Amino acid sequence: MRIESFIGVRFLRSPRQTRSISVVTWISAVGVMLGVTALIITISVMNGFRENLFLAVTGTMAHARVLPPEGDLDSPHLASLTERLKELPQVVATAPYLSRQAFLRAEGEYRAIILRGIDPAVEGRVSELPRFVLVGGSEGELVRAKPGQALAGLAYPPPAGQRAGILLGRPLAASLHLHIGDELDVISTAQRITPIGPVPLIKRFRLAGVFETGLGGVDEVTAFVDLSLAQKLYRAGDRVSGVSVRVRDPQSIDGDALRAALPGYQVRTWAEENRNIFQVMRLEKLGVFLILTLIIVVAFFNIIGSLIMQVLEKRKAIAVLKSLGASNRMVRRVFFMQGVWIGIVGTLAGLGLGLLGCWALATFNLVPLPEGVFPLARRLPVLIEPTDLLLITGSSFLICLLVTLYPASAAARTKPVENLRNE
Repeated sequence: MRIESFIGVRFLRSPRQTRSISVVTWISAVGVMLGVTALIITISVMNGFRENLFLAVTGTMAHARVLPPEGDLDSPHLASLTERLKELPQVVATAPYLSRQAFLRAEGEYRAIILRGIDPAVEGRVSELPRFVLVGGSEGELVRAKPGQALAGLAYPPPAGQRAGILLGRPLAASLHLHIGDELDVISTAQRITPIGPVPLIKRFRLAGVFETGLGGVDEVTAFVDLSLAQKLYRAGDRVSGVSVRVRDPQSIDGDALRAALPGYQVRTWAEENRNIFQVMRLEKLGVFLILTLIIVVAFFNIIGSLIMQVLEKRKAIAVLKSLGASNRMVRRVFFMQGVWIGIVGTLAGLGLGLLGCWALATFNLVPLPEGVFPLARRLPVLIEPTDLLLITGSSFLICLLVTLYPASAAARTKPVENLRNE
């Protein structure tokens, strides 16, 4: 340990003539600790909410969708587009889909919906839908479906003696008073000509399961059926609405690169379609960071105050050091190291307490979540990101260093003759 660090620690630990200086010093360290703790826990919880929102968004849509300029994609164009997508380095998997408007009818009640035809065998490769599916348990209750079985009920043709399966959002099924295994009608916007005039196509389905992402605008209006059945219901032949795409890094998806590689097609990414939601969350995270940083700022002012009072108390000791040959630079370092030690103790203690708090929130049900808000999270979601920890602890320690500059400079300006004249 260098002499400056040794003397600085001795000044912090030595008895004080004024006990309030010691109290303020410890309050400063505790203030830094509490500020760092609050920042780590709050930012980690906000990261957890953002991650769960991302999973909910990708629960019913892929990372990107590729659509034709107008109309639908026929089989030759679909095959060509799929091959071109597979050649792109950021694309991991693709799956076709058909999206149409429809009506549901059950027990005399009607609901307007968005009906999506998907391929159950490959849909799980491009979206998180299987993670949100609930099916009937052994005692009639809803249970989370196993990944390999979540979309099995949509397979077409269905087993002998059973109707084709359909998947509804849980709020949508509840509004129609439907339970797993109940039957309902899907009324297509396509029509067939009969002797009495055009009649909409109607297909009877069996409710094979429900899904719940926590997004009301999705769960309340969306239904899924097998792609081939949707094509028959809308007389679409082999045509599809577009292709769902999964990329390697959805957080940094490059929609412009996809559009440049696929001229003549529309490309819509999850980030572009939900831009407002995630921009608001980023602004909230920044606002919370700035507000909670004020806790640490208060502690920094306490550090300045305690060090200035300590300089006044230790004037004679400083004068003795300078009379023994200590330079202004050495005296400055002595008080600078005091701020370093306060910053180290407060920041590391806050880091440890913050990580402990995050672990407790993620392990125990300390803050109950309303049902259906985040279906995949049983407890308050927590996501610790190393970059956030580095930013919080680095900022705290750096400011601790900066606020010691003035008291250290004031100590270095102490004149030994004036303070030792009457000794």
